[in-house]
Amino acid sequence: MQADVTQEDVAKALGVTDHTYRNWVKGRARAQLTIRQVKALCNVLRCELRDLPDDFFEQ
Repeated sequence: MQADVTQEDVAKALGVTDHTYRNWVKGRARAQLTIRQVKALCNVLRCELRDLPDDFFEQ
């Protein structure tokens, strides 16, 4: 899965600030996405739900 999108693009699609999104990426905060946000994520990444990982964080 590869899409030419920036972190800012993803943050905007999810309706969060760049700062919030960067905190998720860096593991400083855990994202709890709504169904609407998951759909937006799939849309911006041009992927299907099944293409996303089961978990975004290492346990």
